[in-house]
Amino acid sequence: MLRTYTLTAYLRLWYAAIFSLQLRAAVKTCCTSTRHRKYNSAMFTLRRCTIFYLVIRKHLLTIAVFLALLVTAHLTVCYYIYSFSSIIPPLLQSILADSRTLTNSSPPCTSICNVSESVIAVDVDGNFTDRVARFNVKLYTIRRQLSREAIPPGKDISKTTCRSSAGDNRTASAELGTGSLQVTWSIKENYINDLSGNQDIFTIVLPWLKSRHNWSSMTDYSNVLYQRYYEWTADTMLCSWIETPRVIKMRYDSIYRRTCNRNINDTAHGQSLKPLYLNAKPLFPDQYWPNNGDSYPEHYYTTTPPYVFYMHIHRQAVVTELGDVITARTKLVLYACNNDITPTLPLRGKLSHIPCYDEVYVITQYWGNAVFHRMAEIVPRLVLCLQFLNAHPQIRILGPEVGGRLAELLEIIGLDKSRLITGVTRAKIVYQPRATGCGFANVQESQVLSQLYRDYIKRNFPAQPRNRLVLIRRSGGRKFTEQKQIEEVSERAARDYNLTYTVFIDNPTPSLNDTMMMFHSAVMIVAPVGAAETNMFFSQPGTYIVEGVCNLPHVNLCMQRLAHILGHHWHGVTSRGGCEGVVDVAAVSVENAVRGYLRLWKIERSFYSAE
Repeated sequence: MLRTYTLTAYLRLWYAAIFSLQLRAAVKTCCTSTRHRKYNSAMFTLRRCTIFYLVIRKHLLTIAVFLALLVTAHLTVCYYIYSFSSIIPPLLQSILADSRTLTNSSPPCTSICNVSESVIAVDVDGNFTDRVARFNVKLYTIRRQLSREAIPPGKDISKTTCRSSAGDNRTASAELGTGSLQVTWSIKENYINDLSGNQDIFTIVLPWLKSRHNWSSMTDYSNVLYQRYYEWTADTMLCSWIETPRVIKMRYDSIYRRTCNRNINDTAHGQSLKPLYLNAKPLFPDQYWPNNGDSYPEHYYTTTPPYVFYMHIHRQAVVTELGDVITARTKLVLYACNNDITPTLPLRGKLSHIPCYDEVYVITQYWGNAVFHRMAEIVPRLVLCLQFLNAHPQIRILGPEVGGRLAELLEIIGLDKSRLITGVTRAKIVYQPRATGCGFANVQESQVLSQLYRDYIKRNFPAQPRNRLVLIRRSGGRKFTEQKQIEEVSERAARDYNLTYTVFIDNPTPSLNDTMMMFHSAVMIVAPVGAAETNMFFSQPGTYIVEGVCNLPHVNLCMQRLAHILGHHWHGVTSRGGCEGVVDVAAVSVENAVRGYLRLWKIERSFYSAE
């Protein structure tokens, strides 16, 4: 292909030269021919041809240079298109080839070292997936510039281990450990602004598009993947706790402004996502405790955040086991389940025997090996940069483990599990996507991950009807005290509504393939609160979920949040006691919620069938 472009360019240059010579000869012929015409007409033509000839002769060199530059530019563009097409996924190629629907207002960066600000906005129009793809293109551009500084051409990155002698106490970089560290913690509202001017950290942000006030997801295709969400509901006991200040330890009264809906029928109609779900952070007294824990700042409830997504890129850095990143002067701690804000290097700064890679992408967080945290907090950090990661398979992925279910999930979304590494790590370039709050799944990442899973299921498994009522049977802690009765009423309700009753057991746990197919075909999920509920990632939007919620002081609504942002229906039935050991809910309460949901489902199905 490149040879064809080169040949074409040479022919164009040859034709341009011939054209210039022919034009010059034509002018001379024109002027000479005037001798055979009448004097007045000849004089007029002579003056005109002479002027034209002199102009062409005067600027002949300029024209030749211009044509040569035009050919050179053409060759350069063709070369980069050819080179880029071999490593960039098809979606990015289509965006690069057709930019009519995307307008990037950010000025191009000719050199990372010379950008005036270290916070770079990808201002681009279009739908959500187009904007994310353009964000990935910007990451590619910045990586290419940083790689020229950090990674010598032709180096075998897969074998990189920066080791020194056994007794060497020097750190990964000449500057690391030589001065005091400043800790930047993301609980601060404008912490990204505090990173401006830091020469070791570059932050790439995807700004919120259009108005952030009076926002409705129902008509927004640029900032979120899903448009329609459903009111979540709960029984009287749980609602009364949410409506009463300071009763629940995790302060859901503050999070939901002491409001709760008891009417299960109100979940029937779609509605906009509230800005709260895009802004909220976990509330802990020793970490993030605004207004003495009684409420978030007012704009959390009324205004969307300034960014859809962002990524920090570090030069010459150390990554801790918790996923914090340390450069020469800064330790950047993103708010997650555990936060080490001490201004120190790991292993007392003796980093000479720590594995060192050229490029590392961070997804590890505290509790990352636990099922819920792996599903809802770890894997989602990959998906908005999936195109970028697929284009650069040499980038290692720093996770909480290198095998097990995490490796399986990576393979499903298209990443080679051999890229996984774990533990304290050094790298020349570190990519640190925004973290997931503890129990607070991120909206956009969760939605994209669920879509990826469901696309995988459709591509790889036989089509199955959506006709299951799935009941989760826990074998350890937090199992239903009335398990047998709840199974009986659930099976009877499934039979009455012509659904296939299916029990999901956790000992032994079904294969990942069987689990995915089971939950993808679910109309309803009935479960005591627990990590198995995160299989709702595989379920289609609009699935009905009835959850047995723990009693005080163990109320935890992380599954309610996840269900809501994935576009599912959720109803909570409260345990009468026994948590964390058991979930003691009455079988009749579960049956009422199940049948209430199934009546709504039947009406919904009839409505869409009529259309």
